[in-house]
Amino acid sequence: MSGPDFDELVGTDLSPAERERLRRVHDLLVAAGPPAELTPALASPRVRALPRRRLLAIALAAALAVAAFGAGWLFGGGGDDLDVRAAVPMHATAKAPGASALIELGYPDDSGNWEMVVTAHGLEQLPQHGYYVLMLTLHGKPVATCGSFKVDERGEAKVRLGASYRLRDFDGWVVRPYVHGRDKLNKTILLRT
Repeated sequence: MSGPDFDELVGTDLSPAERERLRRVHDLLVAAGPPAELTPALASPRVRALPRRRLLAIALAAALAVAAFGAGWLFGGGGDDLDVRAAVPMHATAKAPGASALIELGYPDDSGNWEMVVTAHGLEQLPQHGYYVLMLTLHGKPVATCGSFKVDERGEAKVRLGASYRLRDFDGWVVRPYVHGRDKLNKTILLRT
């Protein structure tokens, strides 16, 4: 069996020792001959596709992960690390046109205390001794306080409040102003659910 010409393959610019080493390797390769042909199974291996059920499960898991991330970003982002279970929008009454608020409710702890973040817009800045009170209602009447807050010069506030009431015992929320010594103003409801 003759193979390719050794001198054409390696050229003539090698040291005698290197030339002899390569000559031995060349002679062994020529003596071994060409490799065996691949079987058809090895020449084109079978590629297994994932079963449709597995693909569907992977797609569903990916969609749920994206939805969970999106919901957490959308509903939880405004709460400053509050684990939000519900968001309660509030709208203005005739006494505060253009005002609005959003109450983001957290989950209760083991003792029944729960946090909330209240974001208010469009409220009037009250005098020095004035503040707004967030209250729960029963039969439409304010009966339980959930905390108080002040607004900045733009009429905005974002505050974390807390309460320990069972929400299912009430039917709504209101925001009322309180200014010491002004009873008439104290009864006005500016925001409600």
